[in-house]
Amino acid sequence: MRLLEALTKHPTIPIFARYEGLEDEPDSDEDDPANWEVEPIDAPVLLLSETSWFFIVQAKQVLSDGTINECYLDLMLPERVCDFVYFLEEGKLSRHYYHEAEGEVICGVPVDTYGDYELFYSKTAPECGIKILKKGLEHADQKACIAETLGYILRDENRMAEAAEMFQISANEGPTSEFIYSELSACYQAIGKLDLARKYEAAFRDST
Repeated sequence: MRLLEALTKHPTIPIFARYEGLEDEPDSDEDDPANWEVEPIDAPVLLLSETSWFFIVQAKQVLSDGTINECYLDLMLPERVCDFVYFLEEGKLSRHYYHEAEGEVICGVPVDTYGDYELFYSKTAPECGIKILKKGLEHADQKACIAETLGYILRDENRMAEAAEMFQISANEGPTSEFIYSELSACYQAIGKLDLARKYEAAFRDST
């Protein structure tokens, strides 16, 4: 199914995968994303796939006045790299460079891989990304990556007790980096849980 058709017919589907080896429409312009062949994936969390590394997923555009618009962005896994934002308006699909899009664009689908937490962080409306990630945390079998992303956002919002809770989930499951122990120690230090702060500072030193 072509991307434009897929987005139009399935507005509630959060994920569209473009599989390797999947041919585009005959005589179509492969540079035109509207003609890309994709497959809808109705899932609450984007998982690392053995058959695809490139996805189009639901996203949120947060404008400076707090207005939030629906859009899409592309993701390359496992690094969670985004290049473009896509807008569907009046049956037409437009594409813009991610860093040139108006306002802030955040990913609307939790991702079970490690990557830049700012992909989910709107400084204008931080609760938008937090809600997306918390919903994903409820559904995820492996929670460390989503919890870490939440932890960094909550830390930046100075919600240190909540950040500690998220970093603790990651530490318990197995963090993606030893620096999570350092983050967890700093959070516990900030909220006065000094024994735990010392414990995870020691864990960080022992892991480096």
